[in-house]
Formats: sequence, structure tokens, C-alpha cells
Amino acid sequence: MKRGIFFTIILTVLFYTTPLVFAQKEWVTVSESQWDASFSDVFFLDAQNGWIVGSNSTILNTTDGGKTWNRQPNQPLPFNIELKKVRFINPQIGWVVGENGTVLKTLNGGQQWSKLPTGTLVALLGVSFADEQNGWACGDGGFIMRTKDGGASWVQQPIDTNNTIEGVHFVTPEVGWAAGGGGTLLHTTDGGDTWDFQTSATVNTLDAISMLDNTTGWAVGAGGAIVATADGKNWEVQQSNVPHSNGMPEPIWDVHFADENVGIAAAEFGVILRTIDGGKTWKPLNYRPVAARLQGVHMTSLTEAWVVGDMSTILHTTDGGETWDIISNMNELRAAYFHDDQLGWVVGLSGSVLYTNDGGKTWKPQNSGNVFELFGVGFVNEKRGYIVGSNAALVETLDGGKTWKSVSNPRDEGGHAVARIQYGGAGFRSQVASYGLSFGTPTHGWLVGGTGKVMRTTDSGQTWIGQEIDPGFTGAGFVDLFGVHFINDKIGWVVGFGGTIAKTTDGGETWSITMGSAELQDVCAINPQTAWVAGSQGSIMVTTDGGQTWIDQTVPTQENLNAILFVAEKEGWAVGDKGIILHTTDGGVTWLRYSSPTTNNLRDIVKTPNGTLWIFGDSTTILRY
Repeated sequence: MKRGIFFTIILTVLFYTTPLVFAQKEWVTVSESQWDASFSDVFFLDAQNGWIVGSNSTILNTTDGGKTWNRQPNQPLPFNIELKKVRFINPQIGWVVGENGTVLKTLNGGQQWSKLPTGTLVALLGVSFADEQNGWACGDGGFIMRTKDGGASWVQQPIDTNNTIEGVHFVTPEVGWAAGGGGTLLHTTDGGDTWDFQTSATVNTLDAISMLDNTTGWAVGAGGAIVATADGKNWEVQQSNVPHSNGMPEPIWDVHFADENVGIAAAEFGVILRTIDGGKTWKPLNYRPVAARLQGVHMTSLTEAWVVGDMSTILHTTDGGETWDIISNMNELRAAYFHDDQLGWVVGLSGSVLYTNDGGKTWKPQNSGNVFELFGVGFVNEKRGYIVGSNAALVETLDGGKTWKSVSNPRDEGGHAVARIQYGGAGFRSQVASYGLSFGTPTHGWLVGGTGKVMRTTDSGQTWIGQEIDPGFTGAGFVDLFGVHFINDKIGWVVGFGGTIAKTTDGGETWSITMGSAELQDVCAINPQTAWVAGSQGSIMVTTDGGQTWIDQTVPTQENLNAILFVAEKEGWAVGDKGIILHTTDGGVTWLRYSSPTTNNLRDIVKTPNGTLWIFGDSTTILRY
């Protein structure tokens, strides 16, 4: 009997403890963008009530001055289009226009929206209402239409141009302006029954027009164009002083004035322009809060303004545009690096850089000084680090990311003007994109990129020298290379397009090359003999003989895999598109899908010294394990 009681106790203990033993540890979401949309426009009726519209039929509303933003309506709209402009005439009545001739109207502040019949499929780019009844919408192919009954019916108005009409603004039911392609400026004094051309003094497309009253207004557009009128008839060019981030003046997408002197313009690559003298002088903000395209701006007072743009960007200022708070920004994260358990960086598209100094509890933006796609990051010590990306981007920090400065020169087509970067006879490669970065030691690092680009540093990034991986012309020297991993100053692997795998055991002086079919994105090695590669359509291969042979592993997904990491000889992880997370505890003999808290594409996985795992991906996705 005592023996039976003993076994009963044991079985009871096992029954209650077994679920704990076999319970799966979970990935926890640290960050994920609240909205997956590009915002096109922002409009405030007063300091408290505002609306934002954008892609994926997105409508957001605030009733507390932007402290909180909520999606409208409560139930998703039964269609998925890009909404371009929003205007309200009072707190209850407003309109939104967008693709496919779409006009939406609300009578209750946006709680419900009705789709109005317009009789057109033209993409509508602008809207203006002078009162509850009289409104206009404009769009592609020289299109302007008017309603006299609040949008219940619309009539197209004839204009003598096929240029796209990007913006329209009426100050009374009779007086209005429209602007568009080729510097088009139109004016009407009879509600649009007739439209007269005005000389805009520019041939650049005008993407937005904002009239302060029936005489004073501004229009902005391509090539950094700003034109202004003080009498409603004659327009003069104003010097915008926009930067030339890609070698050309940034296009300006929207403009708004609080009074006749104070105005803000929103432009490409995160550029914000300000004036306090009616546009006689425009100054770009030195610091760009984000690098996204900024498409909408609205000033609620002389000091407060809102700006919205791509990548779910919402910016807010209360000091006239001197400083901006990032209310929302969707970073497309691509690669990460942790220097220790507390200090880490992650980089992504549109020049995004986030860093943490508290072990990932908080992630704060840093200004990379770059507006292009960033694909790789690595540090040689806690202060000195490097980022690589498209358009030959190679940027450096010597103060832990407080400031970043470009090492490369995108206009140096031969690769010789920058003394710190040399590529010899194949100098053109120094100017193509870089997709990966790996430091095998604090002094020795490699970057890889387009058309067989491989560059090495042996002095902690002070100089970068091109290496030729394919002198035998196997083809590997002309394919895009995406992944690189060095375990020391001599031994490393590079992978890329066409199943390319290249290994060196002498620091890149010579390479052994194999080629296959899958597009390989990443490589991870735990010793000179054992390495894994991962890529398209769920491809994972392993070598245990230093790369002489590669064996396909069975993987339970066809989704593209973007990163692979082994934390021990038997335990590894792989991540990929649509939130895929794979795990193995037997060296990849069996890979199992692991529970994932997201469906966003996952791009990188890294481990901190204390064993904490991090995954980074689209829509500012950050996961911790």
C-alpha cells in the first residue's frame, strides 16, 4: 500500500510538472507598427479635431489634439485603395477622395463613411469644399468635377489641358485655384464654370496649392519648386533651398501657412522647410526626424503643426518646426548588431537607424545622415561602427551613433576619389549597393554587395580595399552577394544570387566557389568546418567538411528565408517572410516551425552575449526570446 501511495504521488507530480517541462518558450513582441500604411494627407479643423488618410483605405482621427489616433470607421471599409486627401467643413461633415474616383462622406465626424456616386474612375488627388454644399475634386488627365449638393451628384468641368490636376483650393463658392502638371495654374471666379490659366513661372509639376485667402497663396512641387502670389493673379518663384540628397533637388509634396508669414512645407526624404517671412526665405530643417517621403502638412497655429508621410509617419511640432516629435514611423528593419547585452543597433530602409542602450527595453532613432536603404551594420568597439547600403552607402560613427558621416562618395564612379576606399581595376564595384557586413575581429571586416562586390578592412574600417573573388570567371564575380560571415580574420563565407557560396581561408586572398540554384540570403558558421546557408523558397543547406559538400535540409516551409543563426552546434534558428520562424535542436536534421507573434516579413536574427535572441523585420517588428 505504501508503494502504491508512493507511485501515486510520483505520477501526480509528473502530471503537474510535465506541461512545464515541455512548455514552449515564446517570442515576445517588443515593437510593431500600429498602422501599416503610407499617409497622404493630414487636416485639422481646430487644435483638437484632426484626420489623416492614406493607403489601405486608412482613415485616422483624433479628438484630443493628437494624443491618441483611432482608426475610422470601427469596421474596416469594404475596399482597399489609396486615399489621397481629406477635408472637413465642421466637426461632423467631411470628405475624403482617392483612387478609382472614390469620394467618401461622413455626417458624424467619421464614425461612419458613405461612398458617394461620382460616375468616374479617375484617380482623385485633391478636394476642396467652400461650404457644406459646394465642393470640387481633381485628378488625372486634366480632371476637375464639382458638386452643388454636398457630393450627392457631381459634374465634370471642362478645362483646356490634359495635365494632371494635383490640387484644388476654393476660398468661396465662386473663387478658387487649381494646380498640376507642367506648372499648370488655373483660376476661376465663377465656381469653375470657366477656368483661366495663370502664369506659374515654373514648368515643374505643382503637387499642392494652399491659399490663405482670395489673394495670398503658395503652390509647391517637383524640383523643389515653390511659387507664391500676393494678389491672386501673379505668381513668383521663391527659392526653396531644398537639399539634393540624390543629386537632384527634393520634390516638395505639400505646404501650409498659419498666417501670411509663417509656413511649413513637406518634401522628399524627410525634408521639412520653414519660413517666417512669407516665403522670401525658406530654410530646410538641419535635422531630419525621419527619412521618409513627407506628403501632408497642416499648421494649427503659429507654433503647432503636423506632418505625415510614407511608412506610417506622423510628426508633431509645438515650437514652429524647430523640433519634431515622432508620433509614428514604420521602419523596415533589415540588419542588427549587439555590441554587448545592453548596447545594440538596427538599420533599415530610408536611412533608418535605431539603437538601444538598455538591453532593448527602448529603441531610439539616430540620424544616419543617409536617405537610402541600409542593409548591414557592425561595430568594432562601442564607439566606432559602420553601416552599408544602397547607392554605395558606407557611413561611419566614432561616437556610438550620435553622429554618422559618409565614408563613400556616390559620385566617385571610378572608386578613386575617396582615399579610404580603393577597388583597383574594378572600381565601378565600389559604387554599387552593399548588402551585408561582417567583422571577424575588431580590426578585420568585410562588406559584400552587387555584381560580386567584396571589400575588406584590416584597420577597423579606416580603409576599405576591394577583393576579387572570381578571377577564374566562374560567374560568381558578377552576381549580387547578400550574406557574409567571418569567424576570424582568415575564415569566412559569402553567399548570394544563383546559389553562390564562396569561402576563404586566407582573409579573402583566394576563394573557393560553388554555385547552385536558390537565391541565398544568409550564412552562419560555428567553426571552420560547419556552416549553414538559407535563402529562397525555404532553402537551407549545411556543410560539415568546410564547404566541399553541401547537403539540403528538409524545411517545413516554401517561404523565403532571410536570416539564419546557430547558437550552438545543434541548436539553430531561421526566419523569413510572413513571420516564419524555424527552430532546430539537432543541427538541422529536423526543422520545426516555431510559434510566431507576427505575419510581417522577418529579416535578421541576432544573439547577445547573455543568450538573448532578437528578431527584426518589416513594420518596425522587433521580437525578443
